Amino acid sequence: MNKNRAGNFFLLLVDNLIWVLVVAALIIFSLISDRFFAPFNLVNLFSRMAAIGLLVVGQAFCMITGNFDLSSESTMGLTAMVAGLMMATAENGGWGFQANPLLGIVTMVALGALIGVFNGVLITRFKMNNLIVTIAMMMILRGVTYGLSQGSSPSFLPAAFDWLGGSSLFKVHLSTGKNLAIPVSGFFLILAFAVAFIITRYRRFGRNMYAIGSNRTAAEAAGIDPAKLILGVYIVSGICAALAGLLDAGRMDSATPRTGIGLIFVVQAAAVIGGVSLFGGRGNMIGAFGGVLLWGILDSGLNIAKVSPFWIEVGRGLLLLFAMLLDALRVRYMTRVAIRKALSENPIGLQDQLV
Repeated sequence: MNKNRAGNFFLLLVDNLIWVLVVAALIIFSLISDRFFAPFNLVNLFSRMAAIGLLVVGQAFCMITGNFDLSSESTMGLTAMVAGLMMATAENGGWGFQANPLLGIVTMVALGALIGVFNGVLITRFKMNNLIVTIAMMMILRGVTYGLSQGSSPSFLPAAFDWLGGSSLFKVHLSTGKNLAIPVSGFFLILAFAVAFIITRYRRFGRNMYAIGSNRTAAEAAGIDPAKLILGVYIVSGICAALAGLLDAGRMDSATPRTGIGLIFVVQAAAVIGGVSLFGGRGNMIGAFGGVLLWGILDSGLNIAKVSPFWIEVGRGLLLLFAMLLDALRVRYMTRVAIRKALSENPIGLQDQLV
C-alpha cells in the first residue's frame, strides 16, 4: 500500500511538475529583479509568447497521436509572407495590389490547412515517416518563403490585419499615471488553449487521439480510423501555424523571410515539459499551456537579468534536455507500474510471455 501511495504521489508530481517549475521561476526572477513583476513586462510576456503558444497547440495534437510536425515553423513563416506580400504596397516590399485584409487572413488559414493536408496524406496514405516528411517540408517551405520574398520584408500592413497580433482590447490606468494596454493576442492565446482543452477532454475526436497514441492496433480494433484522424491533426497543426504567423506579423507589422526560424525546438520543449509525451497517448492542454508560460518566463527573466544571449541559448538547450529526461522517466515508471499490475493479476501468463 505504501509503495502504491508513493508511486501515485510520484506520478502526480511528475504530471504537475510544470506548475511547480512555473511558480519557482516566478519567485526566482522576482528576487533577481523587481522589474520582472512590472505590469508592462507581464503583459508583454503574453504578447511575445502568443505565436509560440499557437504552435504548441498544433504540435500537441500531433504528439498525442504519436506523430510530429516539424514543418510548423516554416508554415508559420510562409503563410505570413504570402499575406504580407499580398497586402503591402510595392514601396514597402509587397506585390503592389494591396489585397483586402480579410482575404489575406483567409489565404493564410487556407494555405496552412493545405500544407497540413499534404503532410497528412504523405504520412497516412503513402506510409512515409512523419519525422522525415515534416523535416523535408520544413526545408521546402522555408526555401519557398525566401524565393517569394527575394529577401524583402513586406511591412506597414493594414490595421485590420494587425489587429489580432498587435492591438489591444482595452487599457488599464495604473497608479503611476500610465495606461497599460491589454493585448488581443493574449486573450486569443487563452481562447485557443481553452478550445483545444475542450476538444481533447470532452470530444470524441480528442479521445480518439489518445487512443491512437496509446495503442494504434487496439484503436483500429475499436473502429477508429487512424489515417483519417491523423490527417485531421495535421490540418489542425497547419491552421495553428498559420494563425501563429498572423499573430507574429500583426505584432511586428511586417513579415520577414526568417519568421518562425528556430521555434520548432522551443515548441517541442514547451509541449514535452508541459507533460505531452513524445511517445504519444499522454498529455493535456493545461500542462502544455504551463510549458508555454515557463518558456516565456525564462526568456523574459533571463533578458531582464541581462544574461548574455549565448548563455540564454545554453539555458534553452538544458531545458529541452530536462524535458526529454522527464518524459523518459515518466514512461519508464509507467511501464514498471503496468508490468507490476499484470504480474499481480496473472503472474504465470506474463512470465511465459517474457520468456
